[in-house]
Formats: sequence, structure tokens, C-alpha cells
Amino acid sequence: QKSNTVLLQLDCRCHPTSLSSKLGDHTDNIPGIMKQLIICHRKRVVGLLVMAAAIISMKFLSMTPSKTAVEGAAMGKSHEKEKVLQTEEKRQEIGPLVKNEPYMNRWHRRFSSSAARGNLGGYVFFKHIRKAGGTSLRKYISNVFEHHGLSHNISDFEQMVPNQANIDISYVEQEFEPLDWQCSAVDPRWQESLNIIVLRHPIERHMSEFFFSGVTLATKNKVFGSSRRVIQKDQLFFNKTYTTTLARFLNEEVPYWMEHSKMEGIGKYKKGAMFSRWYQDNFQLRALAGCSSGRCLEKRLSEKRLSEQGNETEILLKSIHDLHPLNHSYVTPNAMCTQFFRKNNLVFDVCSGKKRDVQCSGGCDGPCAYPTTAEGPLDKNDVRRAIKSLKAFDAILLMEKLKDQDESAFLNDVMGVPRDASFALNSMRGMNARVVKSNRREVTHYYRDLLAKLNLQSLLLRLEEENKLEVEFFNRSVDLHNQQMQVWKEETGWGRG
Repeated sequence: QKSNTVLLQLDCRCHPTSLSSKLGDHTDNIPGIMKQLIICHRKRVVGLLVMAAAIISMKFLSMTPSKTAVEGAAMGKSHEKEKVLQTEEKRQEIGPLVKNEPYMNRWHRRFSSSAARGNLGGYVFFKHIRKAGGTSLRKYISNVFEHHGLSHNISDFEQMVPNQANIDISYVEQEFEPLDWQCSAVDPRWQESLNIIVLRHPIERHMSEFFFSGVTLATKNKVFGSSRRVIQKDQLFFNKTYTTTLARFLNEEVPYWMEHSKMEGIGKYKKGAMFSRWYQDNFQLRALAGCSSGRCLEKRLSEKRLSEQGNETEILLKSIHDLHPLNHSYVTPNAMCTQFFRKNNLVFDVCSGKKRDVQCSGGCDGPCAYPTTAEGPLDKNDVRRAIKSLKAFDAILLMEKLKDQDESAFLNDVMGVPRDASFALNSMRGMNARVVKSNRREVTHYYRDLLAKLNLQSLLLRLEEENKLEVEFFNRSVDLHNQQMQVWKEETGWGRG
């Protein structure tokens, strides 16, 4: 009876090693116990088989996704594809470069023949970004002209005969107006030009403009008791009074300059120009993202700031339409309506038509010299437009690298002059520099470091926030510059010893 009770208490978790502890001395019913063990183990085996079948079924089900799983996987693949497309889109924005031709001696290849213009020469087009080495580049280009037996100075202008065909190479510099982002595609003069641009980190460029044109002599005398340059490196961080005064001055004057300088300066300098001696947010982005047609122009003209100008908007629209390359012929060059070099590194500009009754109703005769607009709010589309515009340039230079050996050699190769020319960029003295930079860090980060060291982080953040799209554009421009340099190095074997 007691043995049967023990048997009834056994279940399929029984184990031979623990069986004796359960039976104790009840061994008088061994046959029954053995039978129960057999039954127990059979059940255990069946249980294991059931469990195995369940596991296999679950595995199979996991390999056969439900509708929700299929949709989720499809969505995942869609996101992955979108990510790939975005990466490819960014890659396309940065490259490839537009002109698939050797960089070495582009000058001679570009100007040796031109069926489209009847072998009438062409242009060196310099997109001049203020406070980005522009004066130095202008001086360099004038030396290149002389190297090739061309002067294009005021004397040349005085000897020109109006409406005479131009058989030489002209110089055109665009500094005060934006460039139509589609210029390279619609203006036939672009293909007959050697096109150069120099860019600079936006915050460094803005602050350089402030110290160049945002501080008057009267202010210098009043605040610092001297007409010397505002930044005195021999006093900065050594003279506590001077350093404190400079920090307070920048904290007050830079925001005022950002808010009021354009309104105050338009009447004093280059009336009607977009870029001059004042603050213009997203300066370099606007300089290359001008609109002259399509939805881009419609958006610009619909902005409140433009629409409020009334008749001026209508006049601007008519000018943009009438002088657009699709509506106006620019086949016959007019050298008198270009620009000329002066001895003091300035440009002699007759495009206004005020010199010798020269008629330049269409502005300068050169690529992208027709009206466009870059006013109003900006967005990511403007960054893409500016990058596309930039890709068409023959030489994309960075001010931070102008004196580097490779950058100097690159430009000399493009312009068809010896790398060791006496006027090469790495041999030139900096012009219009308000602060002499003594090391690489100062060349690339001087003003940003200055604001940070003076505890003016809020001012630095404001500059970065107002110009964040320009900073994004510049960062992409650096990628494009690096790609250009890499192609040139592979072509010429630079750095191989």
C-alpha cells in the first residue's frame, strides 16, 4: 500500500539517482516501480519530441514573415535605399568636377582656339569674394597676363577703338553682385573663360570684413586712443586694460555692425550692390546662388523684402529677363566693357559706362555679368545650387591654403606659368591683412579663437547661427577643393618624389 502511494507520487521528472531517496526502504514492489519508470521515461521522450517540434515550428515561422514583418522589412529596405540615394546625391553634389580636362596648362588650351567665338579670344573670370585674398589674386592674375605678353591695363584701354573686335584675352572680375547659379550652363562666355574663385571660412571672413570696414578712424581714436589697427598682438592678452577694452568693444560693436552696417553703407559705397563694406549674412553662399530664371527666381521675387519695393522689383525683373543669356546675344565680345589692371593693385572698371562715354548698357562683357538676385531667406536648395555653380570653376582655391606649395603649384599649372615664377602665390606678400598670422592655426582659426579666448562665445554662436548655411556650403566646398587637388596631383605626379 505504501509502495503504491510512492509510485503515485512519481511523475515524469523522476530521475534514477533521486529515486532511492523517494522510495526509502519500499523495495518490495520492484516490478511495479520498474514499470512506472518505463512509463515515466516514455512520457519524457514524448515531451522532448513535442518540445523539439515546437522549436522547429517556431523557427520555421520566424523564417516565414507575416504581412507586418514583410512591410517592416520593405520599409527598412526603403530607408536603406533612401540612405544610399542621399549618400549618392551628396556625392554628386560634391563631384565629379565639370570640366574633365587636364589642369596642366589650361590657359593655352582654353584660349588657343574658339570656334564658338570665331577665335576672338576669351576671358579670365575672377569671382572675387571680399576679404578672401581677392587683392592678392588680382595682382597675381595681372602678373600672369604680363607673363603671356598681355597687359590689359589702363594704357591698353586708352588705345582701344570702340566696337573693334577683341582678339586678345580680357579680364572680368565680379565682386559686388551675386552670380547666377546656372551661368555656366546658359552663358556661352563661360566656356571661353578661365574661371577662378577663392573662398574662406565664413566666420573668419565676416570678422575680417568687420575689422577692415566696420571700424572708423574716429572710433579707433575714441576707444583705443590711437589710429593704429584695432588688434595689437603685442598688447593682446599681455595688457589687461587693452584686452578688456577690446572684448567690450567687440561685444558691442560687432552686433551693431551686423544689424545696421548694410543700411548705413548702401548710400555711401556701391549703391545697389549686394556685397560691399558691410555685413551680409551667408555672404559666400549668396554670391554663388543667384537666381535669374525658373522657380528659384519666382521664390526670390515673392519674398516680402523684394515685393515691398514695388516698381524696383518690376525694373529688376525686366532687367533680369532682357539681359538673360537666353534672351540676349553675347556672342560678339566688347573688350572696352571689361576691367583693367591698375598699378596700385586696384581694378579700373569702365563697365558703368561713365568713362569716355563707353556704352556698357549690359554691364561688363564677361561671363555671368548679367543681372541676378540672391536676396531673401535661404534654404538647403541654395546650398545645392551654389555647389553646382562652384563645380564649374577651373580653380577653386581656399584662402587658408594660398601660400601652400601645392596650391601655388596647382594654380601656376592651370594658368600656364612656371611653378617657380617670382609672382607665385607662395612668394607673394599678403595684402589688406589686418592681422599678420604667425602660424597655421592663426591662418585658419584666428578670429574664432579670438572670440573664444575673450569669452565672447555668445557672439561667436550668433555668427555661426546666422551663417549656418554658409558654413555648410563652405565645408562642402573644402571637399570639392580637395577632390580637385587630388585629381591634379594624380595627373601631374605631385608628391611622388
